[in-house]
Amino acid sequence: MRPVTLCFSGLDPSGGAGLQADIEAIAALGGHAAVVATALTIQDSSRVYGFELVAPAFMQAQAARVLADLPVAAVKLGMLGSAEAIRAVQDSLAGHRHLPVVMDPVLAANSGGSLAMEDLRQALLQAMPAMTLITPNTPELRQLAACEDLDAGIRVLTDAGARAIWLKGGHEPGEELVNRLYENGRLTLETRQPRLPGEFHGSGCTMASAIAAGLAAGQDLHAAIRASERLLRRALEQADRPRADGQWLPRRVPGPGDRDA
Repeated sequence: MRPVTLCFSGLDPSGGAGLQADIEAIAALGGHAAVVATALTIQDSSRVYGFELVAPAFMQAQAARVLADLPVAAVKLGMLGSAEAIRAVQDSLAGHRHLPVVMDPVLAANSGGSLAMEDLRQALLQAMPAMTLITPNTPELRQLAACEDLDAGIRVLTDAGARAIWLKGGHEPGEELVNRLYENGRLTLETRQPRLPGEFHGSGCTMASAIAAGLAAGQDLHAAIRASERLLRRALEQADRPRADGQWLPRRVPGPGDRDA
């Protein structure tokens, strides 16, 4: 069977982020996405208007059936929303500690609007030691670490137990987009690419799920990250914009007329 990645993520009705981003990104890399719905959201390509979290016991029941049925090879965590949800995920994975876990610490949508309860930050910090990789953007790093300096924020998360941090630089100023990988607090990979114009909806979900798909396929962390960057770049270059004041929606699965289809 294709490599299976189990994703815990919320439903974005616009299809730009969340579970649909996971499914498309993983499929584009030749994998199979099994999905546990963690939340229903009200959002479009412009912003989030509200959300309702799935009951933790229902999340666990979804995950239990998948883990018993499919050869899951990696896990991706997206929108969890609350400390209780994180505990439900940890309980679900207690018997599967060998699986690599990629956590995208979703706190808010790029387009605006919260996707988390107030108790989530501390629960995310407490969960760091169990994660293979966390993939915060710079606003998420600052919020998690409760400090503005990025180097200090890396130290806070490393001290909390984060083994590897893929820091995404899309929110920082400059003509170049710079992403950095820190392993045990040490910078081990830095990538640079020209910044694309516009704002994109679901880019973080796409990258995290693509990295998890690479790990599920047996790639090492650096190879999985580089493959995810190639996929994301292509998806953003070919993105669709539903309206002039909305964000761009990544085209993760190429169509017949697209470049590299």
